[in-house]
Amino acid sequence: MFFSYSTNVAGGLAEVEKSLDRVRANLAESADVAYRDGERLSARVGPSESIAHTVHLEIGQPGIQSSGLVYPIHWTATGATMLFPELDADLILAKRGSKSTSITLRGTYKPPLGPIGRLADRAVLGRVAEATIKNWVDRLASALVLETRSG
Repeated sequence: MFFSYSTNVAGGLAEVEKSLDRVRANLAESADVAYRDGERLSARVGPSESIAHTVHLEIGQPGIQSSGLVYPIHWTATGATMLFPELDADLILAKRGSKSTSITLRGTYKPPLGPIGRLADRAVLGRVAEATIKNWVDRLASALVLETRSG
């Protein structure tokens, strides 16, 4: 199923890119520690903080496109993977003036459980997926704003 969600943050594109690089570096450092401890890098995603599931999160190297800087994103559920969607997306940072940057997550997810999952996604679970994506992008935007201020 296709999705797209955008929000804007204060800060120029170059500032926000540097903030994302620092956030990604922290994730990489966490991943290194997790690897040494025999665990996988993970993140909590869900429509709210109280309703969330842990996913394995990968943020790739950025590419430059006409839309801005594009980072490939992939996440898969940990644990019972067959019960949760798998997501492939682009995280797009785009200039919106000299002091504003848009953050867009655009991509697809594959509902679990084949035809039954697709039906459930259309009926109810699609709204949960949309809320999960919105929540994750908004939390990322907040982290980038904090990083921009402290960096």
